[in-house]
Amino acid sequence: LNNNYTIFNLLNELQQGAVRISSIVKALKSYTYLDQAPIVRTNIHQGLDDTLIILRHKIKSDIRVRRDYDPTLPEIDAHGSELNQVWTNLIDNAADALRGAGTPDPTITLRTRQEGPWIIVTIEDNGPGIPTDVLPRIFEAFYTTKPIGQGTGLGLDISYNIVVRKHKGDIRVKSEPGLTQFQVWLPREMKEE
Repeated sequence: LNNNYTIFNLLNELQQGAVRISSIVKALKSYTYLDQAPIVRTNIHQGLDDTLIILRHKIKSDIRVRRDYDPTLPEIDAHGSELNQVWTNLIDNAADALRGAGTPDPTITLRTRQEGPWIIVTIEDNGPGIPTDVLPRIFEAFYTTKPIGQGTGLGLDISYNIVVRKHKGDIRVKSEPGLTQFQVWLPREMKEE
């Protein structure tokens, strides 16, 4: 009876593991937009959720994630896999800031909304904030405040180039202790050059 119970538990764990692996593979396939054209109809919410699945190991259970998605948000024309890289960089940086500062009740909030022809995605954390002397340099290539070996200083530079140069959008940053907010402004429709 004891052996049967052990075998049953192992089979249950295998089944749960298979389901998790399947969800990660599905998210990874969607995250990379395999076999799709450079500009595709992109569901912003799906991209954010896929990014959270990919970064699950980084966020774990010690960082709370709040989603405040506009349910009427339309799909947009975009380079989907490149936008997912932007979400990855911003969420990863927020998680690093929260963990590095030992923030009590660490929380990342993902918010979406529409404003005229713009789709606005806000990634916010309640960490220590970005020092005022660092803020003007955060989009510079190779500039990082992370310890050696933990950051290349390219994540925000790449994100800036994807959003501003490639999508003709904007990234706006507000930061103070207890609230850092990155707003990504994207046009709803994009013409390929």
